[in-house]
Amino acid sequence: MAGALPGAAAPMADPLLTVTPQTATGAKRREEPLRGRGQKDRAFSDAQQSLQEALSMLGSDDWELKKKGLFSIPRLAESHPEVLLCRLREICLAATSEVTNLRSKVSCSAIVTLGELFAILKKDMDSEVDEVAAVLLPMVWNSPEFIQKAACQSLGMMVENVTPARAMTVLMDRGVKSRYVQVRKCAAELLLSLMEKMGVTKLAGTPRAERLAHVAGTLAQDCHKDTRHYGQEMVKMLLSHQKFKMFLEQSLSSHDLEDILTRIKKKIFDHFVLRINDTHKKVKQQALEVLAEMIGLLEDALNPVMIRLVEGITKNLNSKDPGVHAAAMNALDQSVVHLVLVEWVYARSPEVVQRCALPVLWACLEKKALPVRSANVCAVVTKLACALCEVMGTQLIKCAESKPPHVQENLSSLLGW
Repeated sequence: MAGALPGAAAPMADPLLTVTPQTATGAKRREEPLRGRGQKDRAFSDAQQSLQEALSMLGSDDWELKKKGLFSIPRLAESHPEVLLCRLREICLAATSEVTNLRSKVSCSAIVTLGELFAILKKDMDSEVDEVAAVLLPMVWNSPEFIQKAACQSLGMMVENVTPARAMTVLMDRGVKSRYVQVRKCAAELLLSLMEKMGVTKLAGTPRAERLAHVAGTLAQDCHKDTRHYGQEMVKMLLSHQKFKMFLEQSLSSHDLEDILTRIKKKIFDHFVLRINDTHKKVKQQALEVLAEMIGLLEDALNPVMIRLVEGITKNLNSKDPGVHAAAMNALDQSVVHLVLVEWVYARSPEVVQRCALPVLWACLEKKALPVRSANVCAVVTKLACALCEVMGTQLIKCAESKPPHVQENLSSLLGW
């Protein structure tokens, strides 16, 4: 091409074709939305492909591939939940089918995966609660310990994240009715945590209120101590609401309800006894002072726990701290005042006196429990011994014959035999 003639004007650039910093920036801005949609579409497509690969791995006979597929599903749920939700039933069926895999590593991985899905997808997993719980609950009793633990944890994640009503229904339908102790225990613990989370007022307004009261009463009488504990905690919680109190009275016999309440009282006072023997003197003294006031208020309600309370009190009678010693003496005196009302009680129910007051006397006459050299203590115990002797007569002597010689000697000394 020939060069330009000297003096000729330079050709003007076409502004539509010339790239300047300003036009370059504008072009970049115009391309960004298109590029963003393309990336999102590709990412969605990639996630779908990854999910299909994970499901294919679960269908493999290679257990290591199964584990890899199970591991990738929660990762996809975190990054692309919309992809999983489209095929949630298929995914959950694939995962639950591996829960019973004979290779324990695969089984545990499947259990953990289901728990993670509950934690990530939350209420979107409501539709899968019944099927998943039906598979996880049996793993609580017929599996190695680490699988039992994983199953309980995943069930806990289910209860924590799905709609409370769905979780409560499945626990009452499939968990607490199980004939297996470990399943009932796990279900009872989870049901209690759910009840505490919801609160008694909200629970009373649900259509499941009456059934819940019946379930709580049944669990409170379970043969397993842990399950029984969770049931008693439920009953204690429900009794604070008048509606539930009525339901409990309707679903339980008066004898069963009284038995449950007695066990609850014992449990409460077991904790109280720990405070009576606390290592801190101030706590110990305060507990003894409160106990002395409670004895007069609670009266006969204390009968089932009086022996343990007196044993706890007497351990403090040798305290060198004057405050603790004085509080222990006052508590013991109040205890005996409560117990020496035996004449009126004995006329109505001799077995109550023998079951409640008599064991306290034996506990007081044990040298390990009672510093019999203390004149003040001897006066208090003598009051109890004389009251029992007056109503029981020679029957007290016969009961003492089965006790160690030093207990018989202490009794003879107090009564002047």
